[in-house]
Amino acid sequence: MENLLVTKFNYLYIVGIVFGIPLLITSNITFTVDGQNQSSTNTTNVTGGNQTLGGQNQFNPVPFDEIPLLIVNSQGGNYQIGADYSLDYGGLTVIEHDVNAISVANMRLDKNDNTLSLELHCDPNDRCGTSLAPERVSIYLTPISTPDINIAENSIPILQLGSNDCGNLAIEDCANFGFSIPGNIVLQEYKLVVEISFDEAKWIFINPIEVIESIDVGTDNVQVICDDLALALITWDQLLSIVPDGDPNGDIAENEHVLNENGVEPDLYSDIIDQNMDRLLNKVKTECNLDTLWKL
Repeated sequence: MENLLVTKFNYLYIVGIVFGIPLLITSNITFTVDGQNQSSTNTTNVTGGNQTLGGQNQFNPVPFDEIPLLIVNSQGGNYQIGADYSLDYGGLTVIEHDVNAISVANMRLDKNDNTLSLELHCDPNDRCGTSLAPERVSIYLTPISTPDINIAENSIPILQLGSNDCGNLAIEDCANFGFSIPGNIVLQEYKLVVEISFDEAKWIFINPIEVIESIDVGTDNVQVICDDLALALITWDQLLSIVPDGDPNGDIAENEHVLNENGVEPDLYSDIIDQNMDRLLNKVKTECNLDTLWKL
């Protein structure tokens, strides 16, 4: 059959009506693709192993419970992500989607982080090693608005962050490498995508992230995000200028007097705050991308 798309639903489907309320539970979704123009039909039996459609072989992708977790390491944390798509293209291309894949909410990666790296967490049940003939692991960003199915079908613009050719390496070794985020990137939300490609299969991991920029402020190795620091500086500057004279709860001179009486040095706000604010402001101007911040 020419230009065939067979959409199959592998699911537990339970519909109960209690006082007129329907209950629907769904699970994995599988797509079989042949040709550019596509039509779709629903089938209910997709668990019977490999099949032949229209004279062409169709092979089941690697089950999600046999795909290892992906770990993205960063200074901000180590994030575990489950595979969203498992593909097989030994015959007709089959794309299976796990709608319950493990994901990380509010994931942020710092473009100045030089510790970014990938690794796989392989359990005994996972398809690791060289049994699937691993070929390549790549990591990239794509616009946050890109539909996941477009990512699975490779019809997207990407910003490459890193890749590794596997050669004779086991997949867990091939996926263990560092990557970096370009310094001129726009600070905003993206989708982070990792593709693990084999001879006739592919695993795709997708997770929304926010790319941020931080700087070392020079004390105790503390790092802060540039836009957060800029906001803090502006807030301090505005607050100090509106403290009214004679206010017992906010009089600067009175507070300085208390500091002096208690032997605190320096005891003047100008000495305590201004010098550090000037230092931090200089950090913002020299190390942050002012095009993405307020005009200071």
